[in-house]
Order: sequence, then C-alpha cells, then structure tokens
Amino acid sequence: MSAMPVTDEPEAEVSRLWQESRGEYRTSRVNLAEPAGVDLVTMVDGRLGGCIHTWLYCCASFGARHLDTVRVVLRDLERLLPEITDEGNLRIGQHCHRLAQLISDSSPDSDNGDSL
Repeated sequence: MSAMPVTDEPEAEVSRLWQESRGEYRTSRVNLAEPAGVDLVTMVDGRLGGCIHTWLYCCASFGARHLDTVRVVLRDLERLLPEITDEGNLRIGQHCHRLAQLISDSSPDSDNGDSL
C-alpha cells in the first residue's frame, strides 16, 4: 500500500482512509480470532463503520453517542493493535485507529477523549 499523504482536512482523510480500509477488508482474510478480547470484524463493520458513515454524510446527526462509540473503539484498538500478528489485519487495525482518532479529535464536542 502506498504512503498515506497528510491532509489538513479531516473529512478528506477520513473518507480516503475509509475507502482504502474497506477495500482491503473485503479482499483480505480477516482473522476471526479475538486478540485482546476484541472482534475486529464487529468493530470495523458494526461499531466504527456506522459512526464513520454518520460523521461523513450525516454530520448533523453525529452526536455524543456516536463520539462515545468512536472513543470506545479507539480504546479497544489501542489494546488490540499490539497483539495482532497478521500483517493484513494489522493494516486494517491501524487504518481504523487513524479513522477513530481523526473523528475523535475533529468532532465539535471533542475533548480529545480525556473523559474516558
């Protein structure tokens, strides 16, 4: 995968990273094991995916509940990433971590996650 350019616009970076990770997620064999007690498939598809979609396309609907979910995913990923040994899964996890961090840091109600 090519190096990820840095952008000043979180929305553009989140959109790009989400498209990249979704493409990789669909073409790689995601390990269904649950390192650190976290199911990567459920995290990417169920929890983070819905928040990313809402943040990108329905920003007015993105509220405290969504931000809390993103921060829980961020915390779970911080526990999970050191335990992932599969390179494809690690890339997906790193993409998801970056996505969650960008959304957490860029959300209007953000206090950078210090409350969790």
